[in-house]
Amino acid sequence: MSALRAVQVTTAVDDHVDLTDHVETAPEALAICALMWSRDTTADARIARTLQADDFGEPLYRELYAIVQQLITDGVPHDPASVLAVLIRSGAAGHRGARLRRALTDVTTANACGASATDYAGMVLSESYRRSFHAAGVKIQQLAEEAPEELLFDQLVEIGRRQRAATNRLNAFRRGENA
Repeated sequence: MSALRAVQVTTAVDDHVDLTDHVETAPEALAICALMWSRDTTADARIARTLQADDFGEPLYRELYAIVQQLITDGVPHDPASVLAVLIRSGAAGHRGARLRRALTDVTTANACGASATDYAGMVLSESYRRSFHAAGVKIQQLAEEAPEELLFDQLVEIGRRQRAATNRLNAFRRGENA
């Protein structure tokens, strides 16, 4: 779910309804691309501490980001060749591996500048934040229908605490603070 999902594309040439299907306009792909080309170790480390793989809605990007994040955390190169090396060492063969390698090629060539890594990471974090509100709404509806009445308020409070933590994380990142 992103702001771009609301954009309707009506041209005969492009039948995509969602612009995030295009790697060059997908914040998740651009964030990974920018991180792989970034050489700002301080910003990269801050992003890796704050942005988590679960913040990525696209499963293939989630897997690729987890690799990039681990390489950054380990303090080793996190360029496209290093990510590919991790995929190869992990036995990324067959259909699943081919999809990951294709996604790596797509994000590598997404044309994001390494200096923009923080901006794209913020976009991914913002999209994740919005998805968390959607998930909270679904959970509240499910609780209203299925939870015992005596547990409803406590579970609502817990959902609120998680959303407050998500708000604080997003705001801290936007202020340039560490999470």
